[in-house]
Amino acid sequence: LAGLMVVVACSGPEERADGVVVAVDGGLSGVISFEIVTHEGQRLRFVPGYGVDAFDDGAPLSHLNGHLQTGVGVRVTYIAEDGILTALAVTDAP
Repeated sequence: LAGLMVVVACSGPEERADGVVVAVDGGLSGVISFEIVTHEGQRLRFVPGYGVDAFDDGAPLSHLNGHLQTGVGVRVTYIAEDGILTALAVTDAP
């Protein structure tokens, strides 16, 4: 997975990205990381933040695997710190 990291110099305010799930690392017991490709073609890799184990509607974060199979988009609210994108919330894309 080399070359997929997004380099960010410092943390900033919360950001949002909409895209299609292209990779999920983890299984039913939990998601370690996941990647989306935005509508602009940017590939972003996220790690779930502390306590982020479900979509905002209560579906388990492993539901990302369903999005991977169907291509239905997601919206990720995140912060960037030390080159790591940490997901604060995951929802179905509007």
